[in-house]
Amino acid sequence: MDLLSPVTALIDKTEELIGHSPHPAIVALPLGAWTVSNICDGLAMATGDPRYDDAASVSMAIGLVGAAGSVVTGLRDYSYIPTDRPSHEVATRHALGNALVGTLFATSYILRVRDQKGGRRPRLLARTLGIAGGALSLYTAWLGGVLVEEYGEAVKPVMEDEPDDEESPRGRQRLAPHAPLGPHS
Repeated sequence: MDLLSPVTALIDKTEELIGHSPHPAIVALPLGAWTVSNICDGLAMATGDPRYDDAASVSMAIGLVGAAGSVVTGLRDYSYIPTDRPSHEVATRHALGNALVGTLFATSYILRVRDQKGGRRPRLLARTLGIAGGALSLYTAWLGGVLVEEYGEAVKPVMEDEPDDEESPRGRQRLAPHAPLGPHS
């Protein structure tokens, strides 16, 4: 028995329930928590109020926990993208970028904990790493949007009915020109 079988079974059941991959919903937790962390860091630096430091650390930790679920569901989705599809390269950049985002935030969090144990406020390096993670997450989130909106990846009901060739329209290109979202270039 595969060690990941219970996890993948849970993801499969969740997908059946909501009708698509749970990955896009789960990523909202780390993205939101890390945004709050970055804002709190800015407020801590601007005001000197240590309560913002605490809020930044707590929200960063929440984001790291949420990122674990994002990684598991994202890797599962990634495993379904054939390597010869153009979206595979985008998905690879998305995954590698997010690995770096997670590393930046995890390192920032470790430095914050060390500073706190030493009776200090977070130093500039911890804040800079967190802000860099937040900035990079904007790019990787955009790549995730490209995967869904442009290529239709992880949109299972759509992808099951799509022919697997280069000429088939993907994402919004599938929509009629008069559709509310309309195609875009």
